[in-house]
Parts: sequence; structure tokens; C-alpha cells
Amino acid sequence: MPLVVRRVKVSDLPVLETLELETTKRFPARTRWIETFRMMLESSLSEEPEGLLVADYDGRAIGVAVARVVGPHPLTGQPLGRVLTLSVAPGWKSQGIGERLLKEAEAYLKSRGCQVIAISLPSDAGAEGELFKQAGFKVSAWELEKS
Repeated sequence: MPLVVRRVKVSDLPVLETLELETTKRFPARTRWIETFRMMLESSLSEEPEGLLVADYDGRAIGVAVARVVGPHPLTGQPLGRVLTLSVAPGWKSQGIGERLLKEAEAYLKSRGCQVIAISLPSDAGAEGELFKQAGFKVSAWELEKS
């Protein structure tokens, strides 16, 4: 069965959480990410479920992208969409799954009128940022924080 990108189903949620837990094991600095991920899924399910995309291979969720329309860009005023997160199961990386999810997320946001698409990456993203660079994303700002 080929890879399909589809909307999320409630039955996917535990699988997606497990996938995300596996991914965050590589990033010990992301201490509260799984709680943030859960809240992101819950709010997206209630507010914009069509932006929750799942990569499905043979009935199994192997990746997720969360895309949201956020309104006007704060500097340009153009309609802005965000890819809030994009994750692929560790065993499926480098097989084009991330690229496919990103294309589907972009297509969804463009269909909703977004002229600008943004994504924020944590500083420890490393090579994972290459996916976005290869898709034409460029650094447009620095976000600095202090806790």
C-alpha cells in the first residue's frame, strides 16, 4: 500500500504521541515538549482539524504535521500560515515522508489563502532544518528568549 497523507483520526492520537516521545528522546533539552505537543493537537482538533495531517503507510501513522492559519503577518500584513510541527517516526526518516508532509501542509495553507508560510525551529534542530531549507524556507528573523 502506498503512502497516504490524510487528516488525523482520534485513533491516531496515541500513536502520534508515542512517535513524538521517540523523537524527543534525542533532544533532552526539550523537557516539556510532549505536554506542548498534546495541547497543540487538542487545540488543532477543536479549532482547525483539517490542518492536522498524518502520513499513513499501510494503515499506520508514521508522521504528523500541524498547519494553522494564524492571520496577518506582523510585519507585512500578508495572510500568514504556520507549520507548528512536523515529525516523522525515526525508522522512516530519509524516505521522503517529511518532504511529503511539508508539501501537503504548504498546499493546505495556500488553499486557505496564506501567502507567507513560517516555521519556528528549536536551536537544537540541527540537520532537521535542512528539510525546510531545501523546500525554499529562509531565515527571516531571530527569536531570542531568556528564562
